[in-house]
Amino acid sequence: MRDIRLDDTGGLNFKSVVTQSEEVMQSIRIILETKLGEFIGDPELGLDRTDLMEKNFDARYASQSIHDALGQDNRVEVISVDVIPDFYRRTATAQLALAVDGEAKETEVQLNVG
Repeated sequence: MRDIRLDDTGGLNFKSVVTQSEEVMQSIRIILETKLGEFIGDPELGLDRTDLMEKNFDARYASQSIHDALGQDNRVEVISVDVIPDFYRRTATAQLALAVDGEAKETEVQLNVG
């Protein structure tokens, strides 16, 4: 199966397709950028952001929430999650170390938690 490439803003780029490894990385981004329950087609898809909010922020719980959300894609094995909050901008950066089909990967995902 071929999947369409997402650009940096989440828009569709119909001019190119992604490799299987890139598709998994896009899936990770989609899961983390989607609020749990937001997607009508699959209300179980997404990240519960409760522990990422400023008043509720707890790095351990935030990391666990991201780890749990990534469990929605069985192609991903989470090795480590670090969450760096930016309360001023109401964002958080999730720094991820993963194994995708046995291959080590690292990525960052910016999360709007405001």
